Amino acid sequence: MLAAAVLALLGVGTPAALAHDALVATTPADDATLTTPPAQVELQLSGPPQGLGTQVVVTAPDGAVVSQGEPELRGSTVVQPLADGLPAGAYTVAWRVTSSDGHPLSGTAAFTVAGSAADPAPAPEAAAPSEAAAARPVGSSSSGAGWIAAGAAAVVLAAGLVVLRSRRRA
Repeated sequence: MLAAAVLALLGVGTPAALAHDALVATTPADDATLTTPPAQVELQLSGPPQGLGTQVVVTAPDGAVVSQGEPELRGSTVVQPLADGLPAGAYTVAWRVTSSDGHPLSGTAAFTVAGSAADPAPAPEAAAPSEAAAARPVGSSSSGAGWIAAGAAAVVLAAGLVVLRSRRRA
């Protein structure tokens, strides 16, 4: 009986955990090299995000924040305007949104603006994306472990209740 209860709880919890929204694409694409600076960054999600807690921070090679104003929600796309005249170098996009089901999503992406012949070359350490941006794939979310822990806690609680009730009957 205990095994059946545990299997039933595991089966009920699995589809919800797999149904969360995810990042589908970024514009500019992750690790893209551009000949001209973009006017904005776009995050395309698999479902429309909620406005609650949406943040997109774009950082220049020198560490300055170049995102301007608040991010805009356009259907399932988050649009973050950028400052004009971005210099050549590597940029990091750090983002956080609340998916349509209330699940927080976050991640990083990177792009590089290539300099023209008239532009001075960027410093060597600014020419490549940061190690943190390169190590974390686009769309990665740090919240999967939380759902697994919550599911495990629910299974343990249910198993404990089943054992307690079976002992009272015996």
